[in-house]
Amino acid sequence: MEILAALTVLDVRTILLGIAVFLVVLRFLRRPRNPPPGPWGWPFLGNLPQLMLSGGEMHENFSKLTARYGNVVSINLAGMSMVVLHGHNTVKEAFSRQQLSDRPPAYMTTMVAPGHGFLASSGENWVELRRFSMTVLKKLGVGKSAFEQNIVTEAEIFLEEVQKHGGEAFDPKPALGNAVGNIISMVVFGKRFQYTDPSFKRLQQANSDLALQAGAGSVFEFSPVFNKLTMLPFVRSYAASLRNYYGQINQLIAEHSKEKSADHQEDLIDIFLSERKIKEEQGVENAALRPRNLQHIVGDLFGAGSETTATSLRWGMLYMMAYPEIQTRVQKELDDVTARNRLPRIADKPELPYTEAVLCEIQRIGTISPLGLPHATTEDTTIAGYNIPKGMTLMYNIWHNHFDPLVWEEPEKFRPERFLDGDGKFRSREEFMPFGTGRRMCLGEHLAKMELFVFFTYLLHHFTMKKPDHVPAVSFEVEQNSSLRAPQNFDICLIARD
Repeated sequence: MEILAALTVLDVRTILLGIAVFLVVLRFLRRPRNPPPGPWGWPFLGNLPQLMLSGGEMHENFSKLTARYGNVVSINLAGMSMVVLHGHNTVKEAFSRQQLSDRPPAYMTTMVAPGHGFLASSGENWVELRRFSMTVLKKLGVGKSAFEQNIVTEAEIFLEEVQKHGGEAFDPKPALGNAVGNIISMVVFGKRFQYTDPSFKRLQQANSDLALQAGAGSVFEFSPVFNKLTMLPFVRSYAASLRNYYGQINQLIAEHSKEKSADHQEDLIDIFLSERKIKEEQGVENAALRPRNLQHIVGDLFGAGSETTATSLRWGMLYMMAYPEIQTRVQKELDDVTARNRLPRIADKPELPYTEAVLCEIQRIGTISPLGLPHATTEDTTIAGYNIPKGMTLMYNIWHNHFDPLVWEEPEKFRPERFLDGDGKFRSREEFMPFGTGRRMCLGEHLAKMELFVFFTYLLHHFTMKKPDHVPAVSFEVEQNSSLRAPQNFDICLIARD
């Protein structure tokens, strides 16, 4: 009996060992030949522990790996295998291909709010949603000169709001968020909100909370492991933030038709509902116009079109406080063009090369979206000679590209001259990619550029930005664990110019 028991135990161990060997061999066989190199990971958690224990932000840790593994690095984050791309030429080559235009599954959002928007969709869904969204933005004049007046109106209201502080120190984040949020609200809801409007304040807070909870790289969203670990507090918090955000969006959509007034402008919701009705009458099914997609289209536009621009403007305020000589030079250029008897206009941009260079340097050194949004391969492909299998998640390290010393001399320093030629004229840099690159680059690039220019020039036309006396030094510390690379909250003094 003892011998039989021993044999039974041995058989169990042999079977378990055989299974383990089989799984290892199967994993080896399923790996593509010549895969990108990368560090060995822990069981189940992959490289997540090393990256977290090494300190620093995720994009910085990825960047450090290039010294050993090169510009194409294989990473595993808690069951989510991915390839992280570095270097302008590598990224440009990769994202010029149609095979890299999908997104990995957005597990958490799909679970909380079924449906698709243009940010996280793939395949034909994405083609239809992007086409619809671009058509709407074009119809509403977004990115065109005619839309400038909407931005100007909100910028003037914003200036009136900050003037109330009378040069005393205040936190500009709430007012900036309200102002930029109202511009995209005109697009999706057909109206602007009073800054004290309770529903607008709830939406803004929900948007900020979601950005903070998501975390850089959206590990919760795209990991097939984390989305199932709902007992973990941070996973529950992220899911709660998603529910709150889409709850606020859906409430405003529901109230939309009840609040039509004489001054209501046509908006995205109107066009969506009108187009859907026409397709239904024609008996045509359109993937973009499914009812549950509306919350995502509105949510994508509002989320991507408000928090990002407001964050860039806050970086701009910090750098103007820290570099008063650069601020003075921008003000002189603005004064020379406007003669101080009118406000700057977007049409003035060709005459404001230094101002445009400063705005680009703010976006480069700020790099608010350091890892962009992940892509996924639609078929087997190669990048820089490495084999990448179908369905692989790909991320590109924008921060690495914006701080690459081989491209930018002393990248840690704030130097607007990087974007000027020898004659002092503005020059674009193809290595500069704050809005991404390829087929899935930011849909709202033109609107964001208009907003940044108008708000930045209006502020410097009216005010000089100064560090409050109670603050020992301007801090460039970033908000921790946010999906955006945002500065920590700060106070500023806006001193009215004569």
